[in-house]
Amino acid sequence: MKKHVKKRSMREYSKKIIAAMILLWFIVAIFGISLTTYQAITVPEYINAEGLYNFVGYPMTGGIIGYLIKSAVENKQKIKNASDSSLSDDSEEGMIPNG
Repeated sequence: MKKHVKKRSMREYSKKIIAAMILLWFIVAIFGISLTTYQAITVPEYINAEGLYNFVGYPMTGGIIGYLIKSAVENKQKIKNASDSSLSDDSEEGMIPNG
């Protein structure tokens, strides 16, 4: 007897990777904020928050732009698939005459 095994799609895998990367980003951002706060309390004349701002800002900018591009491509494909399936449904029901 063969067991039916679900194949994991690349979409599920990429979602897990993105979720792990976001979680790691938040952990490091919180660590950076706490370290910068510690520096501000102990030696305020040597504080440098520019690195923290870059760490937080660059991925957010790239992530937002990347997400918008990804969403646009996926939505275009969904619209195309929906229109293709509606055309095939209509032709099967006899609404669109053949030939």
